[in-house]
Amino acid sequence: RDITRVMQLGLSHVERLESLTKKATTDGLTGLSNRKAFLERLAADLARLDGRHPCGVVMLDIDHFKRVNDTYGHPFGDEVLRGVASVLGKGVRKGDTVGRYGGEEFVVLLRNPSPEIALEVGERVRASVAALDLQRFGVARVSVSVGVAVAHGADQPIGELIAEADRALYRAKRAGRDRVVAA
Repeated sequence: RDITRVMQLGLSHVERLESLTKKATTDGLTGLSNRKAFLERLAADLARLDGRHPCGVVMLDIDHFKRVNDTYGHPFGDEVLRGVASVLGKGVRKGDTVGRYGGEEFVVLLRNPSPEIALEVGERVRASVAALDLQRFGVARVSVSVGVAVAHGADQPIGELIAEADRALYRAKRAGRDRVVAA
């Protein structure tokens, strides 16, 4: 009896730890990796770079999201965020990691992309978001601006790679939004 009770307590603790870990690494609204978990994964991947296996970052921002929230309300904004998260999960390659970076910004960690593949993934994501069916909410569509960057080597700091993708994202916004720009 005592051994059974000890085993039950042990399993209960393992389940609780798994639950807490998931809560600490997952965005509650979208179910994607949160910023902290994404950055830890990116750091680990950059540490493993050996020049033959680059990683890339795709950053995207929902265009005019404040206007969406102000016009249709925050519950609709939450639906848009969940919809974008859903198409992101389907639009990336197996082995890539999708996360919510913050607010209306999302990020994708690409494993082993060439610059061309990174742009292709960025465009696929952009097109998937544009194709979201939001008619039930009375909205024709939403769009995203996308910035793409591929690491130059193992010694490239994480912050630099993210900053490159972020600068490309803002160039996409300045160029008219609803487009993909490479760093």
